[in-house]
Amino acid sequence: MLNDSNKPKILFVASNIPTPKRKSNQVVMNIAHRLSGKFDVSVLHPAEIAPFPFNLMKKYRNLAGKKGWSDGDINVKTFRYLRLFGKKHAFDLLPCYCKKINRVCEDNIQLLHAHFILPDGYIAYEMHKMSGIPYIISVRGSDIKFLKLNHCNTKKYIDKTLSNASVIIAHNAAQHDTLAQLGYKSVIVPHGVEPEFLRPKAETDANNVTIMSVGELIPQKHLDWVIEAVKNYKGSKNITLKIAGEGPMRAELEVMAKDDANIHILGKIPHDKVGKLLEESQIFALPSVNETFGLVYIEATAHQNAVIATRGTGIWGVFDDNKEMLYCDSQESFTLMLYQLIDNDEFRNEMARKAYEKTAQHYTWDEIISRYSEIYNSCLNG
Repeated sequence: MLNDSNKPKILFVASNIPTPKRKSNQVVMNIAHRLSGKFDVSVLHPAEIAPFPFNLMKKYRNLAGKKGWSDGDINVKTFRYLRLFGKKHAFDLLPCYCKKINRVCEDNIQLLHAHFILPDGYIAYEMHKMSGIPYIISVRGSDIKFLKLNHCNTKKYIDKTLSNASVIIAHNAAQHDTLAQLGYKSVIVPHGVEPEFLRPKAETDANNVTIMSVGELIPQKHLDWVIEAVKNYKGSKNITLKIAGEGPMRAELEVMAKDDANIHILGKIPHDKVGKLLEESQIFALPSVNETFGLVYIEATAHQNAVIATRGTGIWGVFDDNKEMLYCDSQESFTLMLYQLIDNDEFRNEMARKAYEKTAQHYTWDEIISRYSEIYNSCLNG
């Protein structure tokens, strides 16, 4: 039965969203807003709490608070649950919340979309058990770590959750392959860019090459590899490196870069200015690991940058290796690839052009939201 607005009513169960007290990745709420033209979307936010004395630590405070809030036209409700310390036992108390989970399931919900396996997917599974509402699960990078755990309870929760889902969504080829190895079928739905974000590259001075990196300044982004490679470059080109982002490694990276006037650590900058910087760069380099997808890579291809990413994670599998994008698997391979892009203008420009064309054709948000709509309608139609 349709709700009063005559749109199918969809409930997102999503831990990874911004809250009034915590900045976080916007992509799930962006998807919710983009789908709201066709569906009536609301959000249930599992807000973890921790027992004393861990609740005194900043990372374990319940940042969402007890009440819900509005994100534009989308209502967000919170679901408070106790998460235990450590990975193996983190979700052992979830089954104790069955009655509470059933109480927060709104009337007339026709489809659930969970954005983590745990806890989001398990909450959707319990709602499905109670009411038969079909549910979809989006698998994220951090879910892969739990998939590989052999702890019996965690594995049991994951198996129940995935086995009863109508559709499992992976965001990259690595997630898709991991799920397949464990016996679960999935479909790949990447993220996208705004059509107006597409900026074909004008001709630039071949002697001057600008490299751009955007990301949180943390070890897994491997921005130290990028700085080290730029500092050790001995070729004939004039190269400039710009790094946009903030994080705990900033002081360390600034020390690494202090003797090179062509390396600029810019700190956190607004999204529209990231686009401007990508217009001015020819290479985007971010050898990051454990990426769910990495929207910034798509944004770089939309600005016709040649891109180096990391094999087996994030954007890997979306663009063809060595034709549309380069994928490193070590610091040494990253350095060799970066120098190849700097020195070989024809190779760099051709790779950037092909990736740009693929992005424009397949990876705008209009295309991605159409994929979500097809999946939702398929589930709604049984």
